Amino acid sequence: MKVIIRFIKRFLLVMLVMLIGMLLMFYLLAPIYQFSGPVPFSGENIYNPYSGMRASDWKKYNFQVQSKAWMGITSGRDNTNTLIDSIYHQLGYNHVATSDYQKINSYQSEQPAYIPTYEHGYNAFKTHQVCIDSKKVLWTDLILWQSLSMKQWIIDLLQKDSRFVVLAHPLLRNGYSLNDMKYLTNYQGIEVLNNLRVSLKHWDEALGSGQIAWIISNDDAHDVQNSNEVGRRFTLINSPSTNKNDIMTALEKGNAIGVDFYRIDDEPMQEKIIRSRILPSLVNVEMRNDSLIITFDSLAKEIRFVGHNGKLLKMMQHVNQAYYMIPTEEPYVRTEIEFYSHSNFYLNPMIRYSGNDFVTRKKASINPSATLRLRILYFILAIVMAYLYRRYRIKD
Repeated sequence: MKVIIRFIKRFLLVMLVMLIGMLLMFYLLAPIYQFSGPVPFSGENIYNPYSGMRASDWKKYNFQVQSKAWMGITSGRDNTNTLIDSIYHQLGYNHVATSDYQKINSYQSEQPAYIPTYEHGYNAFKTHQVCIDSKKVLWTDLILWQSLSMKQWIIDLLQKDSRFVVLAHPLLRNGYSLNDMKYLTNYQGIEVLNNLRVSLKHWDEALGSGQIAWIISNDDAHDVQNSNEVGRRFTLINSPSTNKNDIMTALEKGNAIGVDFYRIDDEPMQEKIIRSRILPSLVNVEMRNDSLIITFDSLAKEIRFVGHNGKLLKMMQHVNQAYYMIPTEEPYVRTEIEFYSHSNFYLNPMIRYSGNDFVTRKKASINPSATLRLRILYFILAIVMAYLYRRYRIKD
């Protein structure tokens, strides 16, 4: 019996050492990047992400909710797939994509609306990403401190197998700093509205740096039977159908709205279900030369036009239509709408660009020489540590 116990202990120790070694190896593999830094939007043209939208085509989506996964180890262990689907259906959602940690949930994968989604990241500081329309899970991560280059490396790796990479809840545990947003690139969205945090400053920092980053709004619910966690923050997508390709095309175009639905603490679920089905609707977003015109079917308490660095450019009250002439020097203008129901809509920005290409111009690429120097340093440190260990063992 003692032999068996000793064997099990040794086996578990070996497995632990191998796991720690693998996690440390990710640090050794991480390259050094060189960043262009901010390249603000500019030009005579203005990109309107809502061009061609139809008022009747809004679809209600959530891309962050956790179900029971990994034998219930992770948060969300009380959420079954059928329960999630039932609750969100009652709340008027067209679709909910379950984003389990490091696992693509295959529930209803045979349906044309199915979008394989998961939440990447198992590090201490919640530097996570929501990976939408993913082919497979990436297991590479850096569990403790992450440098700017390390964060970019993870984003680039995720981009290879995910169609739409979203930086998740940037404000949570400072997973992404405001300074990070000036340099990071090669992602498509930011989870600006999350049940845990609102990261508007991070969004403005990214947009101000010249990053095309569309808003995503999610519940990130871990208990779908708690009315405080569900139906609060969601993404409205303007799409002719819930077919995956239609939805993804609309997301990539930026034809979506982030919604902060007013929360009544501990509201009975049935009351929330009734209230959540009555929403204002965005009727039209039009650019006439440099003039932005926005129309709603309901009276807004306040409409705010926001520019670079979150600067308030103009405010209108008690209207269902608002307009703003975008100055030549303003790189982007986004719109916030507060309704009398206390719910808020956050529209994607109108963005200036030049020529025919509407692209992010800031860059991040691997610096081969700096990466080589770092790995040589790692090698020297490994030799020194091996020498010191051997010397200590001999004296002992």
